[in-house]
Amino acid sequence: LVGASAAPAKLGYGIARNLIACGYGGALHFVNPRGGQLFGHPLVPDLADVPDPVDLAVLVIPAAATPAGLRACARRGIRAVILISGGFGETGPEGTALEAECLQIAQENGIRFLGPNCIGLLDTHLPLDTTFLAPPAPLPGEVAVLAASGALCAGLIDSARALGLGFSRLVTPGNQADLCEADLLPALAADPHTTVIAVYLEGFRAGRRFVEEAAKITPHKPIVALKVGRSAAGRQAAASHT
Repeated sequence: LVGASAAPAKLGYGIARNLIACGYGGALHFVNPRGGQLFGHPLVPDLADVPDPVDLAVLVIPAAATPAGLRACARRGIRAVILISGGFGETGPEGTALEAECLQIAQENGIRFLGPNCIGLLDTHLPLDTTFLAPPAPLPGEVAVLAASGALCAGLIDSARALGLGFSRLVTPGNQADLCEADLLPALAADPHTTVIAVYLEGFRAGRRFVEEAAKITPHKPIVALKVGRSAAGRQAAASHT
């Protein structure tokens, strides 16, 4: 976790808390140049100091620092990244250019990434929780959720818990600069713990491919999809994934 923070108001604190609370069985490494400790784990000053192996890097750093963060991941041989921070294509032309730079760095170094401007992913069965959502975590279950809005995920978790309903996975594609809805759908379908997929999308990066993938999946697992942003007001609200 690059950008881990001991300040409770920071997203890097919430993600670290959830990574530990979920009971993930692998090694966790928290990176912050200031050093110190967080939840009994040392805050490593630099990603280069984290021991091998590293399967996934979660970056929760300022948007302007993200290209350098991706290059650091490339140097460490990390090929899977989640970009949590906002400040990219959803903010205007400068953010769009920054997003394009991140994609170019990733493609040049064989990195695939989720986001930016997302809350990451949550797998209740692995378990793994890279989100900063406030506890309690969702109950384990059989419903996978692919949702453009992190706020919607938080609301779903609250509502589902009251009904005794659990989730297998929640994935937020964010701006879909690299991995998009059509990439994520087959991964959800392949999960043995998932029996139904719920999709909430504001826009498609690969609409035709999404439909083609869905057609392969629905004979075996149902997909329930809601596409929003059909009106001008809806599109404006959807732009920030709120």
